[in-house]
Amino acid sequence: MKPPAGGAPSRLYVIDGLRLVAALLVVGFHFTVFGKPWEYEGLPALGTYTQFGWLGVYLFFLISGFVICMSAEGRGLAQFAAARITRLYPAYWFAVLATSAVVTLWPVVGKPLSPGDVLTNLTMFPDLLKVDQVDPVYWTLAHELRFYLLFGLFVLVRGYTPRRVLLFAAGWLIASLFAYKSIPALTNLLIPRSSALFVAGMALFLIYRHGSNIYLWGLVGASWLVSLEMIGSLEPHPPARPVLSPTEVAMVEAALVTAFFLILAAVATHRLALGWRWLTTAGALTYPLYLLHEYIGWVMIHHLHQVLPEWVTLLVVVVFFLVVSWLVHRFVEKPVSNWLRRRFADARASSFLSQPPAGRRPATPAPATPALVPAQGVALTPLPTGPTRFLAGSSAGSAD
Repeated sequence: MKPPAGGAPSRLYVIDGLRLVAALLVVGFHFTVFGKPWEYEGLPALGTYTQFGWLGVYLFFLISGFVICMSAEGRGLAQFAAARITRLYPAYWFAVLATSAVVTLWPVVGKPLSPGDVLTNLTMFPDLLKVDQVDPVYWTLAHELRFYLLFGLFVLVRGYTPRRVLLFAAGWLIASLFAYKSIPALTNLLIPRSSALFVAGMALFLIYRHGSNIYLWGLVGASWLVSLEMIGSLEPHPPARPVLSPTEVAMVEAALVTAFFLILAAVATHRLALGWRWLTTAGALTYPLYLLHEYIGWVMIHHLHQVLPEWVTLLVVVVFFLVVSWLVHRFVEKPVSNWLRRRFADARASSFLSQPPAGRRPATPAPATPALVPAQGVALTPLPTGPTRFLAGSSAGSAD
């Protein structure tokens, strides 16, 4: 595999833009298709189009596979875990508490949870502890955490290499298919309904970083086919006034998923790149927007639509959440993340984590091995480079 000419840029602004697109797709689906906040059938004029917004979650998963590989380059397991914790938890803690407070004060769209259940939600593992989630949209975080766990165990424990990523991605896809509907406990861990999206994202990142390869494109193609099957088997909330037939809906869903794959493939092959720095801000809004929008937004719609026209209500609520998302990112997520990052760095630098087991002396360095001298008339073959080095397990360069 030939490395891309000129190397890879330090930040992919197009990925930030795609994140915001995915979030807005989900927001549009929740705000217009569901009738609960409107107390009737939602916004039928938009529902015909926004009924497909739930697929934005699967665009998130595709992007996540791509970005996690990028962030894992040059990092060990402890650094990777610290990076994920500092990235996910600060905004999540705020969202859990804010959503719980709003639903408790105005219980018009959801049932308030007990204080104990809210505290359990702060762990981000309520599903494992058999506790209801503060907001149903948090189910995606459970899938993300399983991806991080599997990636850490099968890739980072022994050290990141492109070869390990490829073997893990292919093995995960195959194992998840074997577990699907056959081994419930394993299905819950391997998340077969989402695994193909994560796998495709990882394969596309390897293409982006190292160039095209038949193994990688084959994995992308297999993941695409599996994704179509898995997403086609789901039955999302339908619009109040269905216009399209089930066959037409399935065709649109397949077309959108295919478009997601093609767009990220264009990024991976360096055919799609944007230099718009403002997209960094757009990407920063995405996570708080996703975490906060559903139940709090439904409460706002429930009250505002009684005094404002429907379209004005929708516009006001969306703009409100964009502004609030930026404020949460700026004054909650960044400060808390930076504080946590410093604490993790201090812990890694301390002698606490580097002490040998009790009673064991530190290992003494082994004597230097003399250089190999070829026998007379025998030439040593140099180590392979390029394509064969990729599959031999060479480490990739670091990335942001």
